[in-house]
Amino acid sequence: MTANIITKVVEINNCNGDTLIAAIYKEKFWEIVSPVTKIEVEFISPNVFRSEIIDEVKLKLLNIPIEMTGEMILLDKGEIAQKGRLIEFNVRNNKDVKRLEGRLRIKQISTNIAKVGVFIQNLELSSDFLNLIGKGASEFILRSKITGLLRNLEKYCKTSNLKDLL
Repeated sequence: MTANIITKVVEINNCNGDTLIAAIYKEKFWEIVSPVTKIEVEFISPNVFRSEIIDEVKLKLLNIPIEMTGEMILLDKGEIAQKGRLIEFNVRNNKDVKRLEGRLRIKQISTNIAKVGVFIQNLELSSDFLNLIGKGASEFILRSKITGLLRNLEKYCKTSNLKDLL
């Protein structure tokens, strides 16, 4: 097994794991929790969504505009005893990201608390994009975006019900 280059795990209150898993397969979920300036999501099959992202990355004195289109494939591997539900994901058809592979794990702690983990194993960018921002910066940006996504999920669960997204 490949070591994770990024690992983020949080416990989220007011979050039912089964409802969260169902919400992941809805466009509105991604539009709410995504930590980018603008995202449009469309599920093109039950486990594949296509997204168009507009964002800006700020590195020291440099602001890099990002316009990205691609697809995310979600492969539900089911429940694993004592570990929770495992969903593997990867990106395809993205001109800037050659390879992005990871796992999402959702474990029900109680009826209204879920532990959510995001684990990235591989990140390879196209040479043009990589030359622009560098490998270390790209991992930092992805780590920041994952942290932002989980924070947005926590904020949403504090004030709203995930069932509203179903």
